[in-house]
Amino acid sequence: MKKSISVLVLLAILAVGAFAQGISMSAGGGAIVDMSFNNGVKEDSDNKWLMRNMSFGGFVFFDATYAEVNVSFAYGLVSDYGKAGGSSFGPDKFGSVLQLGFSLLGKYPIELGPVTVFPLLGASYNMVLSAKDDDGDKIDDPMDFSQFGLLAGGGVDYDLTDSLYLRGEVLFQLRFASKTMKDMADFFGGDFKTTLGMGPVIKIAVGYRF
Repeated sequence: MKKSISVLVLLAILAVGAFAQGISMSAGGGAIVDMSFNNGVKEDSDNKWLMRNMSFGGFVFFDATYAEVNVSFAYGLVSDYGKAGGSSFGPDKFGSVLQLGFSLLGKYPIELGPVTVFPLLGASYNMVLSAKDDDGDKIDDPMDFSQFGLLAGGGVDYDLTDSLYLRGEVLFQLRFASKTMKDMADFFGGDFKTTLGMGPVIKIAVGYRF
């Protein structure tokens, strides 16, 4: 919990710094799809335990020309696959999570008339608020599934009016192992190591320039 609070404070400080640039600012909100694969532990190609997290939700963003801060709330459908430590898992074992996401992205806008394109690069933190297993029972310590990540991609703004615009973004995300996965690797022992989660993040939103 202390680490999570520290992350939120850091993002807030960075956001204030971005907004203090004295440049054009805007805000908005929309829908987000976050598909994260390969989260787990692995010894070799045959001996592994991995999880998928297919998340859908909404988000708000604050933009300061060269920086973008996002806060999202999403529902994730989680499934496991592979085998590890002598136990087999199938893709039909599903659970669910509720998540609060934070990201800070640097961006460089390139104006092309009513369209602005921009590359994006930054960091994220996916905070798991609650989790349930495939039987619908609550899982203890859901925060242990939370993950830091790195994001890279691009976006485009299309002006509807001088103040109103549509925004679309497509990013690739790498997620570092959660505490749960680190504990899992320790439990299996041997040559088991944690894996990097990865997958696309797709966002579409409406923004308003102040």
